[in-house]
Amino acid sequence: MKNIAKMKEDQVSAAAKALSNAFHADPLQSYTFPDEDDRRKFSPHHFSAALNYGLKFGEVYVTDDVAGASIWLKPGETDITPERGAEIGFDELPEKLGAEAFGRFFTALEFMEGYHKRDMTEPHWYTMVLGVDPAFQGKGLGRALLEPVLERARADKVPVYLETAQPANVSFYKNMGFEVLRELTEPSSGLPVWTFRFD
Repeated sequence: MKNIAKMKEDQVSAAAKALSNAFHADPLQSYTFPDEDDRRKFSPHHFSAALNYGLKFGEVYVTDDVAGASIWLKPGETDITPERGAEIGFDELPEKLGAEAFGRFFTALEFMEGYHKRDMTEPHWYTMVLGVDPAFQGKGLGRALLEPVLERARADKVPVYLETAQPANVSFYKNMGFEVLRELTEPSSGLPVWTFRFD
């Protein structure tokens, strides 16, 4: 089993590459960047922004060889405010990703965030992103990247929330002890989306 540690600033680029590989076939990422070459080109910018946000305002865990990463927002700080987003460059994403791709992603995200706010009114951990490079999947790394925060959440009796648009992830999260809250269809993309809670 690989060692899991908090990500350092000089690991952002490697973690963004691992997450880009992990999400290359993800339905939401494929909807955001329908062209595969565009997806390979722009996904690292996409995940670098999320990683930098987690580094500054949450917690990010990586494997020792940065084959995967998990990005977390802390209880009471799960709203991504415009001010915080601007601080790490979210306002530059339309230019970096392309306005159309950004619009597709943001519309889907806004839909999911509405249910997040509706269903999780108490303080909770939010699993913003979890991914492992496909070359390293099947070795228990996804589970290991979740465990540091799940352990704290259990000890503090604080719930954990996440969502996925990847059908293959549903059984994984259920096996980790998450309960499906909702099975939705995102209207713009037509993608199925599952939301989960862990207690």
